[in-house]
Amino acid sequence: MFELSHHALLWAQALGFISMAVGWWANSQKNDRQLLSGNLIASSITAIHLGLLGSSLGMFNQLLNAVRFATCQKRSRRGFLPILFSTVAIMQGLIFAEHWSEWCAVTSAVLISFALFYSSGAKLRSAMVISNLLNLTLSVYLCSWSGILYQVVTLLILTRSLMPHKQAKCFDEQTA
Repeated sequence: MFELSHHALLWAQALGFISMAVGWWANSQKNDRQLLSGNLIASSITAIHLGLLGSSLGMFNQLLNAVRFATCQKRSRRGFLPILFSTVAIMQGLIFAEHWSEWCAVTSAVLISFALFYSSGAKLRSAMVISNLLNLTLSVYLCSWSGILYQVVTLLILTRSLMPHKQAKCFDEQTA
């Protein structure tokens, strides 16, 4: 990690908070398309934030996320894209990972590569919960205040969005 001046660090953190607000909005959406497009914007801003905080892997991982979010919205055919995105994430890890928490981010990228192309609704949000737990480790390692806050609140938002699905399923089983 490189050192930023106090002033530059505040600007880097401010970008993180902007990304956080966009991400919270995106993750609270019921519509998958809004979830994906909001996360595309949040990933782009987060890439800059993490790059300024000194994580090349985090920055490139978020750029990959942005491309992944954009691609999964435009492609109806899945084909080789999840494998391609997973391979790129692993290669980024081999090149840039310097700490175990960065490997958690790589694992998250592999998981989300498949989830975005093969899941929707509750399954997609469940995969995103696991992904956020893995990414939380990198935010803690980088001392990214906005990253930590973002991951924790996003976990709550996504978990809350899954609760009605579980309650409805239990209700359906009881009435059957």
